[in-house]
Amino acid sequence: MFYRFLIISILSLLILIGCEEDSASSKEESSTTATNEPVNIVPVEALEIKEKIVEQKFPTSGVLIPNNSVDIVAEVSGKVISVSKELGDYLGANQTLAIIDDIIPESQFKQAEAQVLSTKSNLSIAEANLKSDKVLFENGDISELEYNNSQLALKNAESQYLSAAAALSAAKKSYDDTRIKSPISGFVSRKNIDFGSMVSMGTVVYRIVDLSNLKVKLSVPQEIINRVKLGGKAVIDISALNGNLHEGVVKRISPQADETTGGFSIEVLVNNKDMKIKAGMTAKVELYLSKENQVLAIPEYALVSKDEENYVYKINSDVAELVKVELGESIGENIIVESGLTAGDKIVIVGMKNLGIKTKINIEKLY
Repeated sequence: MFYRFLIISILSLLILIGCEEDSASSKEESSTTATNEPVNIVPVEALEIKEKIVEQKFPTSGVLIPNNSVDIVAEVSGKVISVSKELGDYLGANQTLAIIDDIIPESQFKQAEAQVLSTKSNLSIAEANLKSDKVLFENGDISELEYNNSQLALKNAESQYLSAAAALSAAKKSYDDTRIKSPISGFVSRKNIDFGSMVSMGTVVYRIVDLSNLKVKLSVPQEIINRVKLGGKAVIDISALNGNLHEGVVKRISPQADETTGGFSIEVLVNNKDMKIKAGMTAKVELYLSKENQVLAIPEYALVSKDEENYVYKINSDVAELVKVELGESIGENIIVESGLTAGDKIVIVGMKNLGIKTKINIEKLY
């Protein structure tokens, strides 16, 4: 009986010890699990905010026209005896396009040249006579009347020479007018003259266009005209050239609004180095508008809206915290920040949907 009691007591003690070890093991495992639980770190992309001049694009459209063009009119009447330039031809400044009958003007021009030579010779003789008579008069060999007559002869010779020179200038002008010339370099875009035809004074016979530079005339609303500056950039998209983009520059700005539309007229100059742009092509134009002062601006997609308020995720060390911001004007894809951020702050721009009020982050890319 005693041995049975002893065996039962020993078995009970062993069972009790085993239960306590299991309980301790369970507590240890629970403690280990709680200690090793991983912290959720969200990967994001971030932007460092800097003060900058923010540009906005204003879309509009217009027609490309030559920066320089001229309608050439006939300055004399007569028959066309020569045509040297046809439609589409290129010519330099002062190059002859056509000639109107010049027989009579050429004859008058040559006569005027001869008259100038004659009067110039007479003037030389009169100058020599006066010089000689002055010596004779000073020596008492001729009278004062004879000396005065010599002076008068010189003045008369000078007058005849000046009159002949004026006649030569007029004759040269009449002769030159038989040569139809362009004051600018460019291409013949209109031709209203043919060999053998008769033209009248004042008739438009050619139009010459300079395509080295073209311009687009645009109308800009009053609200943004003060943000359009001389020398400002523009991008020109010409559909006829398969969407090839060209750079333009604002060259002229009207100081007065149009009375009908209320818009301000501006001209954007486009360089045409390869001569692929033709006058009359339509173009889409994007004007770059600038703020005069540097501002803090962030992309609109970085904003988080909550309870009709605007927030961003500002990064402090490795934590992204939701902070409220006050916003100003929207400019293109950017929006000006009035308060809540300062230059040098970093904000989350990709990965906001995975963040809470305060979330530990890993910056994968910083712009």
